[in-house]
This record gives sequence, structure tokens and C-alpha cells, in this order.
Amino acid sequence: MDSHFSRMCLIGCGLIGGSLSLALQKTGAVARVIGYDANPEALRAARERGVINEAADRLEDALRHADLIVLAAPSPVVLDLLPLVQKNIHLAARDVLVTDVCSTKSSVVDRAKQCGLHAQFLGGHPMAGSEKSGVYAADALLLENAVYVLTPESTQEVQARVFSDILKRAGCRVRFMDAVDHDRVVAAISHVPHLIASTLVSQVKDLADRHAAYAELAAGGFRDITRIASADPALWRDITLENRAEILPMLDDFIARVNALKALLSSSDKAHLHHFFDDARTFRDALPARSTGAIRAVFAMTVSVPDEPGMIGRIAMLLGNHHISIRNIGILESREEDLGQLLLQFDTIHFHDDALSVLQREGYQIIDRV
Repeated sequence: MDSHFSRMCLIGCGLIGGSLSLALQKTGAVARVIGYDANPEALRAARERGVINEAADRLEDALRHADLIVLAAPSPVVLDLLPLVQKNIHLAARDVLVTDVCSTKSSVVDRAKQCGLHAQFLGGHPMAGSEKSGVYAADALLLENAVYVLTPESTQEVQARVFSDILKRAGCRVRFMDAVDHDRVVAAISHVPHLIASTLVSQVKDLADRHAAYAELAAGGFRDITRIASADPALWRDITLENRAEILPMLDDFIARVNALKALLSSSDKAHLHHFFDDARTFRDALPARSTGAIRAVFAMTVSVPDEPGMIGRIAMLLGNHHISIRNIGILESREEDLGQLLLQFDTIHFHDDALSVLQREGYQIIDRV
């Protein structure tokens, strides 16, 4: 099997599929991309962004002569698409590879087997994302340093190796996993955290209805730790329902841990509370900071700056002149006749490191880096 695809069929022109297409085109792994989407506006935008080279009005036309088919629609849609792809697989190249980008794997892999696509299908999950959605947010750099899980069957070793090499060239960190193991892991590190973040926001929202201070004071750290609650609600409705068999036991475990924490607080158990916080800090600080996982990373730093008019604009212009894109900028502390603190957030480690170099060269003090 060749390590280059002459004709890629992208079914579903959104954030992840679009980012994968841009990344593969950037490395020269695909020569031409044909897009198919039920939404004509998504197809138009995909062509405008360079995600696809041409749009197909019918699925059959999109599949014709394709040697790589990427199913980048939501899981429920992919489950319906797999039998249709199998029905028309004769239109594709003889050695076609079919893959998906769904965040749950067991149901998709099982459906591919049931409809007779097991020989061509390789389950995939690029563990990257953004609070933004749609093809306009697609970015080749989104997958850089991201873990990309592949769930090959024993008969797909050659396909898995070739596609793995292509993904590595695009900057992905490829991990082979069993589909069931994958779903159990992402339930713990992605799906349950999204549910918890949304629950925390819901709690504060209800409190804010009675007292405006809750919303006003939540603009700082609370907003940061619940960032993932801003994700597409329709997408996360489908994801959590799709993986509920793994999520429900995790929620039971979380509830038990919350109850244990309540007991520690009720009994004023200082020693065990200290151990609880210290254990969590130790494990969290040991997690890799320069790679992305199931939840998109944000690379940040805090800069000490003079508290004077125009300082934010000067920092932004300085970094902009060096082609460094800032995702977010905020004031952490500002007192008259004193130093203020700016929180700068970046989407990639490259922007973060370039900004660090520029700011330090200009004499700014970096207080903290994340």
C-alpha cells in the first residue's frame, strides 16, 4: 500500500475533517480532496478554505476512484453512512482505505464489521478539538502534537502502519488501542469532564439568577476551568449518549468520590484533605504539558507589565509583528502605580515559545507558564 493518496474523499466538512484534510495536504500525503456534505454552505466554505478541491453533489460521485475515504460526520451519521459506503465501495479504488474521526470507537468499528467493510475500515480518533466549530475553524496545526488513536484489527496491519506513518508526518502522535479500551479511557479523561464542567456552569448560572456577583466574579479562574463547557451542545449530546455504557460507571465513581470529599470536609480532616490536594497536584503537574489529548490544550503565560494606558495594545502589536497569534488576553491584576499581570493564551506550543522568546528579549518578566 502506497504512503500517498491520489484522491481523498472527505465526507463531512467540519472542524476535525477539515483540519485533517489541511494537515494531509500540507505534508503532500494527498493530491486531491473531494468533499461531500449534506450542508451546501459547509461545502462552499470548505472549498473557500482550501479544505477540498471540489465538491460532489452525490455520495457516489465523491467515492468514485477514491483511495482514502474519511468519514468526518457525527457518530450517529457515520453509523448510517457506513452501509451506504459499503454499497458503493466498488466505485472507489481497489485498495481504498476507509477511516473515521469519531470520538467513540466500539459502535463504529462494530457497524463497519456488520456491513462488510471490515477489510477496508480503520477506526480513528484524532484527540484534538476546539470550542469553535465548523470548517471555518479548521486548521492544519490543530492536529500537531495531538494523540491520534487508531483501532486496527489484526488483518489491517499494513493499512495501519501506512496511515500511521502519514499521520506522524503531519505531526500527530499515533497510539494503537483496542476500541473498547479507547472508549473507557476517553470517558474518564474527556466525556465525564465535559459533563462536570457543564454541571458546574449550570450550578453557578442558577445562583447568578439570584445574585449578579456570581457571574461577575466567575469571569476569572472559574471561566478557565469550565472552558470546555463552551463546546458544541449537539455534538456532546451525541457523544455522551453514544458512550454512555462507559460514562455511567465513571459518574458513579465520581459521585462516590464527591461523597468521600464531603465526609472529609464535614469531619474537618486536615491530614486527609491535605493528602487529597497534594496527590491531585502531583499527578496533574506530571502530565505532559507540550502535547494535546482528548481536551484541547491552551498554552499560557503570565506577564508582569507596567500598569499604564496602551500596554495591552503594545504587547499585542509586538507579538503580531512577529506573526504570533494570541488566542486570548486578559488582566489578572491591575493596581494604580504598580505592576499589572497579563494572561496570554495561545493555541499552539510554537506560538507560546515564540512569544516567550520575544517578550523576554524585550525585557518583560514572565511570572508563570502553563
